[in-house]
Amino acid sequence: MKKPFFPWTDPTRSSGALRLGLWFFVHLGMAAALGFSILISGSAGNVTARINTDLFDMLPPSHSLRAAAEAEKALSGRSSRGVYILAGHEDFNTAREAAGRLYEELSGAANERFFEALSLYVDEGVTGEFIRYFSDYRYVLLDKETRELLENGGAGELAEDALAAAYGAFSFMNFDTLEEDPFLLGGREIERFLNSSLLSGGAMSLREDVLAARYGGLWYVMIRGALSSAGVSVTNSDSAVEKIYAAAGGFQIPGLKFVFSGVPFHSYESSSGAQREISLISSLALIIIIILFLVIFRSFLPMAASLGAIILSLLTAAGAVLLVFKEIHIFTFVFGTTLIGIGVDYSIHFFIHWKGNPSLPTGDAVRAHIFRGVTMSFISSEICFAALFLAPFDILKQFAVFLSAGLFSAWLTTLILYPRLKMPPPEQRRIPGRLPRLRGGKLLKRCILAALTGLSILLIIRNNDTVRIENNIAGLYTMSPALMEAEKTAAQVLDHGSAGWYFIVCGDSAGELLEREEALCARLELEIERGTLRSYMASSLFIPALETQRQSYGAAKKLLPLAEAQLAALGFPPESAELFRQDFERAADTFVLPGGDLPPALEDILSNLWIGEIAGRWYSCVLPLHAGEEGIFRSLAEGSDSVFFINKVKDIGTDLDSLTRIMFALLAAAYAVVCIIIAFLYSPKQALRICAVPCFLVLVTLAVLA
Repeated sequence: MKKPFFPWTDPTRSSGALRLGLWFFVHLGMAAALGFSILISGSAGNVTARINTDLFDMLPPSHSLRAAAEAEKALSGRSSRGVYILAGHEDFNTAREAAGRLYEELSGAANERFFEALSLYVDEGVTGEFIRYFSDYRYVLLDKETRELLENGGAGELAEDALAAAYGAFSFMNFDTLEEDPFLLGGREIERFLNSSLLSGGAMSLREDVLAARYGGLWYVMIRGALSSAGVSVTNSDSAVEKIYAAAGGFQIPGLKFVFSGVPFHSYESSSGAQREISLISSLALIIIIILFLVIFRSFLPMAASLGAIILSLLTAAGAVLLVFKEIHIFTFVFGTTLIGIGVDYSIHFFIHWKGNPSLPTGDAVRAHIFRGVTMSFISSEICFAALFLAPFDILKQFAVFLSAGLFSAWLTTLILYPRLKMPPPEQRRIPGRLPRLRGGKLLKRCILAALTGLSILLIIRNNDTVRIENNIAGLYTMSPALMEAEKTAAQVLDHGSAGWYFIVCGDSAGELLEREEALCARLELEIERGTLRSYMASSLFIPALETQRQSYGAAKKLLPLAEAQLAALGFPPESAELFRQDFERAADTFVLPGGDLPPALEDILSNLWIGEIAGRWYSCVLPLHAGEEGIFRSLAEGSDSVFFINKVKDIGTDLDSLTRIMFALLAAAYAVVCIIIAFLYSPKQALRICAVPCFLVLVTLAVLA
């Protein structure tokens, strides 16, 4: 048998004080480093340490999105905090009243820190902001239809429409501004805006100062909000979702129905489920460990020591992830529960000899006896975890750091602290209830292994078409029936028409970005004409590119010759025409720009579309609505370095397939390295047996999956 040689890591060759000092240095050093990191980050105003519950944050960025990954991340960060609450009742006034009461409770001082924005009413103040905006920039915000009408000699038709509206039931403009805007250009724009998807979000319409829609015999009134960083907390006491559920649950109105929609509700459900899984797995594991240790060792000490080691390793693992990544995903805890099993395995290795091997009189002797096996297990595991850390996938990196740090803690505790425990009296050093050895045991084991191996190979061959790499991230999370029903209802009521994919457009400046966005929108207009698209949402619809604004201003000049007659028809004196001309000339250099003089309500709406500047480039989102075949729209971005088509679910699934192949290659390389180390430490026969175990486990696993 080959002799192991660990000149730097064998604790049997170091003093007890040095070993104990190493243990304290690692664990206290980790705690101190994490505390110092949190203190420094907090003083700099950065994120210190948090638990991430966003389902999509555990996924890798799509390969097709590498050039715009930060923009997509910023966009997802905003959209993932948006919530919709629909108050439904067969009577509109009851639904409106319930929505108003819920809005008042959620927007109260007690809940202020949980919401960045919360809106229900579209009051005169909000409407007035839009009227002022479209009135101030009426010459440069002409829509395509109006601009083409003027450019093609339709100024007279537009003037007649304005007169008909002024003497009819027109209600979108303050008629005190008629002398300044006799052609009601601002009115045309505000009407277009109020009827657009940007304000109402699809089928919703303005009714008695709220947005409402009728579906399934009920009136639904919409509350729209965005959670703050405090509101997305996973703890029930600090969760905005929990506050929403609690407030809505307090209503006792017959026939009233609340519908909740938005990523935060899913994050809350998935994180709550993950917490339940962690609690269940951990509790069951710890209960089984306690029973197992008490039955086998008939002593409280091994059980208490093992539980302490497990808890310490889990804390060390979490601290290491927070230190490296500044956050830890909730699913890292779920995957990290495997650390419990590995830590218990180390403890069993020690306490089996501590309790049942009288030939090892001291703890140091037990450590020396198990050192090679435990250390080889530790090294091989760390090599595999290192392979996971090389993956371009944050959740795997967190998983690797979590297990590596936790395993290191468990290894140190097993080889440094356990040997310092008091040994049992000699008369008690035996393991009770050992099973008797069966005759022909080796032959029986070999027959069982051969049978399992043959059966596994047969199953894999027979079902080889099912053994393939295929990742579907939709299967990572299953909605509860209640939330599924709520999302279906919300989809019908809101009628957003989003297929879950969109475009990200980029440019070297805000102006260039708007030009490129308009070019994409022009291609989308062709798809609308072909019937493959109903509509779309884009920032450039309401903040056109500068060149487009100049074209609109030039088209508006066609109205100047008609101004005198138009104003006279509206009952204004002749000098009003000259004042109109002077006002038009002053507006020659009045353009609207992103981040400029925008109504707060419009800024809030466009925040989900206009991403802004990131690392010297500008980004925005264009969202097709009620679109047809995905391939048609994906082709619009092919070959472009400024337009990116994003179907996050599908693209990430494809990238996960590639990542899986990479991980297989990395783990195969790690396995080869471990086999080489084992061959150096053990005899050829022992090395072959050890190295065959993972192959056998993989074979059986593939057979079960097949």
